[in-house]
Amino acid sequence: MTSVLVRNGRERASASVKALPHRWALSLWARGYRRLARPWVVSRHVRRLCRPFEVTGLEHLDRLRGPTLVIANHISHFDTLIVLSILPNRLYGRIAVMAAADRFYTRRLKGAWYSLRYNAFPIARGGGRAALEYSASLLQNDWSLLVFPEGSRSRTGELLPFHPGPAILALRQGVPVLPIRIDGASNILTPGTRQARPAPVRVQVGPLLTFDENDSVAAATERMESAVQAMAQPDRILAAVH
Repeated sequence: MTSVLVRNGRERASASVKALPHRWALSLWARGYRRLARPWVVSRHVRRLCRPFEVTGLEHLDRLRGPTLVIANHISHFDTLIVLSILPNRLYGRIAVMAAADRFYTRRLKGAWYSLRYNAFPIARGGGRAALEYSASLLQNDWSLLVFPEGSRSRTGELLPFHPGPAILALRQGVPVLPIRIDGASNILTPGTRQARPAPVRVQVGPLLTFDENDSVAAATERMESAVQAMAQPDRILAAVH
């Protein structure tokens, strides 16, 4: 899923889709559904399509306490499932996913389905204050967030510049950031196709990032981007594909 909190002036917010979050997705019954459905909705798809599936750095997940901002690079619409599949149950049960309104919330039932299955909520491209306020309210109520700070999928696999929204959230809410790097998922769902196919996938979980209240948004954004970039090993994945 593609999500953006705040874009700079080069891009305008989408005015065609003005979807609101489904707050019922935070309810006990919705959380219970996701917990029970996880083996079929998330895990089985990852087992079937990520072959082989290599995950390193899981020890960093053991250090998570309280709300966390989970960030990852974005190379496929399968990325959300990949990240959700590696989270421990205690985090999986308390995480919301930012999703592009103009892709996943264009129809009422479609949007409701994504909200139920993944606890996703819509973010208009361009984000803005409303996006920050709702995201902040989730963090304040002990929910973690999954966001792809590039704002859209990278067509080449190269990391795109991070937008400042996630850094603003981390600084204002005082939450740690968990960086994750995904390589190989673009071979599962290539841009412009609907047919998924198995491919080798490598996921690396990096050490938690914490920020001081005196850190600037620009410095925090750069540090988050550097943490994800530092884990890049695309050559290894490409070699496994061929």
